[in-house]
Amino acid sequence: MSNAGLLVVCGDVERREDFVRTLSAAGWESVLSASGMTEAAGLMRSQPCACVIVDSDLADIPGPKALRILREICPQARVIFTTPQNSRELEAQVRALNPFYYYISSADRAELVAAVQDAIGAPRPLRARPRPRVLVVDDDPSYQTTVRAVLEGAGYEVSSAYSEREGLEIARRERPDAILLDIIMESATDGFLFCHEARHDPVLKHTPIVGVSAIEKRLGLGHRPVEDSDLFPVDAYLRKPLVREELLSELHRFVPGPCDEREERAEAARSPAPSSGGR
Repeated sequence: MSNAGLLVVCGDVERREDFVRTLSAAGWESVLSASGMTEAAGLMRSQPCACVIVDSDLADIPGPKALRILREICPQARVIFTTPQNSRELEAQVRALNPFYYYISSADRAELVAAVQDAIGAPRPLRARPRPRVLVVDDDPSYQTTVRAVLEGAGYEVSSAYSEREGLEIARRERPDAILLDIIMESATDGFLFCHEARHDPVLKHTPIVGVSAIEKRLGLGHRPVEDSDLFPVDAYLRKPLVREELLSELHRFVPGPCDEREERAEAARSPAPSSGGR
């Protein structure tokens, strides 16, 4: 199995993006792309490629000429030549240059995937990415239970802290990807103190903090505490009671959840592709 470098060189934007999307959906983690041979040569100098897919339509030179250049730049690379329309003259010209595979791109994309697998092997299974972790700092056990259910349902790992001090200790130890922070806990200023200390801590100062509180209602404030960035320097603020969609939407701005990544991959795999060629 392989995740060797893949490069798609095609002057047609739509077709190039379709090739990249198809190969990414098939499991190759990093697929480079270029519109022409000049750009491709620069990429290949910085990152060796085991397989190069070259289209007949390039931004700078004809595809067959690019095949000759590729042989000089990277003789070990397997080259798959693609063209949207075949002709006897083009096929004879290209096959004389001995590409690894000759693919007519109006065919099923499964043929392209199979050709790449034949050239460099099937992609290695993607290693599971650790789920992003959110620390919830709030002294209300029922609130903690509710928020944990929402976040875990969206694919996040959740840690809980029930006081300012416990929250800072856990944050420094676990380094969460984001923090949901209440204001009123043991005192009416705990959230402010937590935020002030976190913003001056080299470990935590860049961690996104979403303030979540009902302080306006409980203390009769006429303004939101987030309006004073010196007092409460959070990245976002939500009022209690929380609305699930608002919480996830706000959190997504800073830390996309695993469910979002799975949906993106699934959407890429579902994307329609034009539907032969061969060696």
